[in-house]
Amino acid sequence: MSSPVRVVGVDEAGRGAVVGPLVVAGVAVSEDMIPRLEEAGVKDSKKLTRKRREELYNWITSTGIENRFELIEPQRVDTYTRRRGGPGINTLEIEAIISVAEALKPDILIVDCPAKNTEPIRLKISQHLAGVRVLCQCHADEEYPVVAAASIVAKVIRDAALSDLARMLGDIGSGYPSDPRTLAFLHRLVRQNGLTEVVRRSWRTVDRVMPTLGEYLGLEDNSGEG
Repeated sequence: MSSPVRVVGVDEAGRGAVVGPLVVAGVAVSEDMIPRLEEAGVKDSKKLTRKRREELYNWITSTGIENRFELIEPQRVDTYTRRRGGPGINTLEIEAIISVAEALKPDILIVDCPAKNTEPIRLKISQHLAGVRVLCQCHADEEYPVVAAASIVAKVIRDAALSDLARMLGDIGSGYPSDPRTLAFLHRLVRQNGLTEVVRRSWRTVDRVMPTLGEYLGLEDNSGEG
């Protein structure tokens, strides 16, 4: 009797954030367990409240579903950006996907692809995973429950990391450039303590919050009046 097919889904959280880590997570299940994920209500983490994500994360871990994650700190993200002469964030994410997959040993690997042009990324991953069938698809977390489960793990781990940072540094918001609370945090950080290791310094958002020379010299009025 052949062993059940082992399916691994991989997704990330925090790729576009300016504050906090990038998390790449994988979840491994036997093919016959996928319906149980659906029955439990597993879906794309973006469609769940934080409370519901945490409930499902607890269910995933307490059920004994195997999972792994790579937590990539801002400094490492910076070294991969093209602005810093690196190979690009896609390369960083591919390396993390491969690392997670190697730990989980899939027969089938389903990846929420970090780029619209999926085939080159699928090929790069496949080169490192002999004998594994690799599917690489944009928005895979909306179609495959095992990828949705990985998105929940990645998001909960990242949220926990941000909560730890907030306890040390105050309100940092979601960590994304579109969040006014995150921008306020960056402005406060720059003017009070200087940038720290929690910020991705290569992001253009940081360029926009850095004081100008005129501000440093006290020649510009930034009070918003007049």
